[in-house]
Amino acid sequence: MKLTRRPFQLLVITLLLAAPCAAQFKPFYLGADISTLAQVESRGGIYKDHGVQGDAIKIFMKHGWTCFRLRLWVNPRGGVNGLPYTVALAKRIKADGATFMLDLHYSDTWADPQHQIKPAAWNKLAFDDLVQQSQDYTTDVLKTFKEADALPDMVQIGNEITGGMYWPDAQVKVPPSTVKVFAGDVTQIKPPEPYDDAVQWARLIRVIKANAAGVRAAMSPDDKVRIIIHIDCGGDWPVTKWYVDHLVDANVDFDIIGQSYYPIYHGTLQNLKDNLRETINRYHKDVMVVETGYPARRRELTAAQAKNMVWPMTPEGQKQFLADVIAAVKAAPDGHGIGVNYWHPESTIIPGPTTRRVADANSLFNNEGNAQPAVSVLESAGQ
Repeated sequence: MKLTRRPFQLLVITLLLAAPCAAQFKPFYLGADISTLAQVESRGGIYKDHGVQGDAIKIFMKHGWTCFRLRLWVNPRGGVNGLPYTVALAKRIKADGATFMLDLHYSDTWADPQHQIKPAAWNKLAFDDLVQQSQDYTTDVLKTFKEADALPDMVQIGNEITGGMYWPDAQVKVPPSTVKVFAGDVTQIKPPEPYDDAVQWARLIRVIKANAAGVRAAMSPDDKVRIIIHIDCGGDWPVTKWYVDHLVDANVDFDIIGQSYYPIYHGTLQNLKDNLRETINRYHKDVMVVETGYPARRRELTAAQAKNMVWPMTPEGQKQFLADVIAAVKAAPDGHGIGVNYWHPESTIIPGPTTRRVADANSLFNNEGNAQPAVSVLESAGQ
């Protein structure tokens, strides 16, 4: 009897000891939203690594970047960020062996905390028809990527949708933030009046569930596509809790909680750490910072805007900022902090006497087209 039980006991002990290791070795994604890359390249944009010109995706991957995000607009003017443009760029990402994150905006233009504008072609749909259109569109888009051998590994079913989607139809009122010190100067579309929170949340839940169902409908049993809910509450635990509680209570299908974290908007690094900890402890889901960025050169800011910009606005300060955000996410409980995604690093110089540009302050390439020190952040000690 003892001889038959001992191997079983050893097996149980081995499995228990191995369980923490499984979380420890979960992949960590260092990513970049490179949605304008093909457009910049078509205008003559230059990318260099230590003075040697090369392909931007390959430069990133050489330095350990593994994930690239692309936004998708429904019917954009000029075609940039539309479906053919995005599929072509996604095929490059997949061909290089990188992870691909698709960011569905469900708009013809920017969707963010100040804008959630319905596509023009959907503008007059009754709400039930809008929900069905949203689901069908999601399925059709995912099937198109799949047929092009560019199936996303992760899909955001909305971009920074803290205030809802398809305003004003599925718009919700966000509680006052405990950390935001600068909200920008864009006037939001006002929620419907009289405002009924239960009605608006029921509508938003319907839209999000339809989008999730649209993703799943395009998948075969062998496809492993993870759904991201993206909100802009990087350092704000109370608002994060308010939002995700609604999703959990409604049994919404999603895998990852995606956050935006820019210190100019979203609080201190400690606020971010606290939010990640509380989010994981409450929901036991993976969390990513799917948008972040920091200037490599001085910007003129008001006192309110500069409150949390505590890193030097220099190339080395930018690198330290990114290193600190990566460390904060990696240190989140139970291995559930799975990645950091840098927004719009591909801004670079476009040569020529009449088309010359300078890189954005937050770019990871400088005005000569060379990779900034932050591109090699993972090669620093501790990363």
